[in-house]
Amino acid sequence: MKKIFVFPLITMLIAGCLSGCSSKSDLSESGSSAGSTEKAATQANTTEAAKADKHGGSITICYPDSPTTFFLPFSASTGDRASAAPAIESLGRVDEEGNTTSWLADSFQSDADKLTCTVTLKKNIKFSDGSDFNAKALIWNFDKMVEGGKSSELGNPVSYEATDDYTVVLTYDTWQNNWDTVLGEVYVYCPSAFEEHGEDWAAINPVGTGPFVVSDYVKGSYVKYKKNENYWIEGQPYLDELTISYISDSTAQLSAFMNGEIDLLATNDSTVISQLQGKYTDIAQNAPDLGQIKYVMFCSGDESSPFYDLNVRLAVMHAIDWEGYAYSLTGGRGTAVTQFGVPGAWSYDENCDFIEYNTDLAKKMLADAGYPNGFNTTITTIASNNNIAVLLQASLAEIGINAQIKTVEVSDFNSQKAEGTYEGGLITGAGASKMDFTNNYIRLYSSKGVNYLKMMAHPKDYEDALFGALSAVKLDEKKVLLKDASVSLVNKNALLFPVAAVFPACYVQDGVSDSGFYQTVSVNWTPESIYLAK
Repeated sequence: MKKIFVFPLITMLIAGCLSGCSSKSDLSESGSSAGSTEKAATQANTTEAAKADKHGGSITICYPDSPTTFFLPFSASTGDRASAAPAIESLGRVDEEGNTTSWLADSFQSDADKLTCTVTLKKNIKFSDGSDFNAKALIWNFDKMVEGGKSSELGNPVSYEATDDYTVVLTYDTWQNNWDTVLGEVYVYCPSAFEEHGEDWAAINPVGTGPFVVSDYVKGSYVKYKKNENYWIEGQPYLDELTISYISDSTAQLSAFMNGEIDLLATNDSTVISQLQGKYTDIAQNAPDLGQIKYVMFCSGDESSPFYDLNVRLAVMHAIDWEGYAYSLTGGRGTAVTQFGVPGAWSYDENCDFIEYNTDLAKKMLADAGYPNGFNTTITTIASNNNIAVLLQASLAEIGINAQIKTVEVSDFNSQKAEGTYEGGLITGAGASKMDFTNNYIRLYSSKGVNYLKMMAHPKDYEDALFGALSAVKLDEKKVLLKDASVSLVNKNALLFPVAAVFPACYVQDGVSDSGFYQTVSVNWTPESIYLAK
């Protein structure tokens, strides 16, 4: 067995995009208070000359995929948040040490005895349409999230109520140590805009408290924002205009960046990186919450699928050349990992070995499971993950499994996530790594989640460890249970398996400053602070 090699992590303290928890060793009492907003306000209140230097201009950012919807309570993809962020803001943000701090919220206060989390909102903030941001608006967003099947993204509260104009109290039936983190990632849409125009309009018109307001949106092409002149942080935003251009083809991305048509490009593509490295500034940091994990998931939850059998799933994993996959999929930039994570994350057990690459053993296991001649199946993928599907198809063929690749549109793939089984086969994916995986594991890969509810089995040992981590009082206890869940997810129950992990690069043109991209987490950035240095 080969041991994993360690990533060159910049810091072990940087934690997950709205999935980290308090750094206190005792998690029974936690609270997040104002801090990041005051810092931002202080930065905004610099000298008039300094502000004048920052103000003005426009920047174009490149994303590979356009959002499925701008109405985030009904969104099936966390990636939608980055496109909506210029207009729609979250209750909290993650600081450099991985803790959830206030943003639209003034504080989060969890009470283990009362099983409540109290969210106190900042005052004197308005949505871009002039309506008030208050507890009533937050309750409306909570209601819409529940309507959209996203109660788990509120921590599955028993109830919630506004106790005054700026305070909301959520009550739960069991203690969870990450309420502030879960609630911190709630993005608040403007209720009055939705009620006036309706759901279809809201899906293509992001309206919130953010530093920008949408001026033009062409689905699949671009979204253009203009400055919100009444933004609640004085002196910000600095830019007059901000455009997000959707370019999925890496060659087109490279050409657009080198021609100066886009100003910021985040990429994992080895060819693009080889062309840009050393010629342009790479602002991306290497941290647990910035890794991308390419993976394969089995249809383990459907009795009619061959992959319902654990031994069939393990047989497939014995057919994977771990280091070969990692090299091929990342151009040598990434590495193989034994779990769905990266070394340094709380959930990563560095004592766990790879499942042996042994095709003879894989064939024997298939025969013992009743498939001496293999079987037919499908690999459902999206275009950006097609390279995973091609490698997987070849590996399956070596052990007698004939797999047809089905490349579908992102919107079609996402629409099946909650209840679909993708024809009982396999799917490919690429997900963000996390310092603290508790919230993501529960939200995406559990019986209480929003995705893959029929696609994936939910073994008791895995969920006992996962939900035990969520209810742990001591941080050390939480870390042990997360490691148990991580090993159970991949190595013991073979529900999904990683095929490569890699950190992205994020290139900027000269003068692009303080974007906040790829500093701590991948979907969080600071549109109010980005400016063009002159």
